[in-house]
Amino acid sequence: MEAELKQKRLVLVSNGEPYKHVFQDQEIKQEKLAGGLTTGLDPMMQEDKGLWIAWGRGEADFEVVDQENKVKVPDEDGYTLKRINLSEEEKNGFYYGFSNEVMWPICHTFISKANYKKEYWESYKEVNKKFAASIKEELQEDDLVWIHDYHLALLPGLLADSNAKTALFWHIPWPAWEAFRTIPWREEILEGMLAADFLAFHTDSFVYNFIDCAKKLGADVNFSTREIYYQGSKTRVESIPLGIDYQRFHQLAEDQEYLKKARNIKEEYSAEKLIFAVDRLDYTKGIEERLEGIDRFFDKYPEYQCRVTFVQRVAPSRTGIEEYQQMKERIEKKVAEINGKYQKDRWQPVKYFYGSVPQEELLPYYQIADLALITASIDGMNLVAKEYLAVQDSGVLLLSEFAGAAEYIDSAIKVNPYNVEAVADNIYQGLEMSESEKKERLKKAQADLKEYDINWWRDTFLEKWLNCYE
Repeated sequence: MEAELKQKRLVLVSNGEPYKHVFQDQEIKQEKLAGGLTTGLDPMMQEDKGLWIAWGRGEADFEVVDQENKVKVPDEDGYTLKRINLSEEEKNGFYYGFSNEVMWPICHTFISKANYKKEYWESYKEVNKKFAASIKEELQEDDLVWIHDYHLALLPGLLADSNAKTALFWHIPWPAWEAFRTIPWREEILEGMLAADFLAFHTDSFVYNFIDCAKKLGADVNFSTREIYYQGSKTRVESIPLGIDYQRFHQLAEDQEYLKKARNIKEEYSAEKLIFAVDRLDYTKGIEERLEGIDRFFDKYPEYQCRVTFVQRVAPSRTGIEEYQQMKERIEKKVAEINGKYQKDRWQPVKYFYGSVPQEELLPYYQIADLALITASIDGMNLVAKEYLAVQDSGVLLLSEFAGAAEYIDSAIKVNPYNVEAVADNIYQGLEMSESEKKERLKKAQADLKEYDINWWRDTFLEKWLNCYE
């Protein structure tokens, strides 16, 4: 596979870029953006000198590019990043509109939150066409075009006339037909995706949902071989769960400076044990349901009052959307209610922080937390669950059964986030668990995380994709 890949050029296409440029102290600085995609693919791109095409977000991004909107990253010996420039109107219609008010809620099965404005759809189509035109300007014979995520579902279809070898990885859930069918442009979306040679999702259930949707729209499907035949072309569909950079996270657990930061954090709280959660502000993350569970836990198990502190960090997201502002207000009201009910002397049951925090500042919390509470209503994967386990030596993971990670992490305590009583009881179970059981669970989890890491995900995807042409 490696030899075959060396003969081809990889063209990565994503909404988000791997590096951004920002104005800082009257200079332009380059920043590497966090996230599984950059972590897994940036080293390979540097080695193979490929091409990455993405939306450039800020003014400084376009100060450093050449006449073709290209810049070398991370330095002159690196690979080429080509930036797509979107107008405010395109950004609002394509990104905030169709991507985040149609594709996001429908794929997460929040049908009532979808906003089917025709102008959103028109903008989504136009921006996908803009990406396609930019790709076609660059295509060379035998290029492999690897497209990422729900922002660019139409791209494979728009590239069909170029004879490019295309694949698409879908980073969020794929819904059941009952949800997907509500999109007025469902057929056009599927037609675009089914022009790809290879599609991959995180889990088998997402694969099944997608093949079923294709069947409902008239495609000839084979569930056992995971092949779809549509309009004269064949698409193979697979589940390939995204992993983390396990070695990097695990090595942190042995870094003395890192461990010192973790201990200092523990000392800031007047409690024996810490429960930790970190989320982007979003209705899919189950933050409000989690707080109900925390409330019930302190009520049902009063012996843990003054002994446990729950730390909730929330990163801002889609701040211009009113619904998100209202959600933030409800969360803060519930935190105040819990603290008002149980607070004693110097002890506060819930410590709540709202704001963006670099990952390196969050990681010590992962290490020091006795229990991580990841109770998403639905999630494509949830890499925080894996990162937490990778740096732990005796912590317990409480994980929503509706997160993609739940299909792979057998050692976690699984919970239905809508069952308030179960959340409270499972928190108690995690805190009461014996050291021997905790270590046994961690040993199993870390062995799996090490084997199925970000490099395994990348290599497996490429291997299965290239096998489509044999």
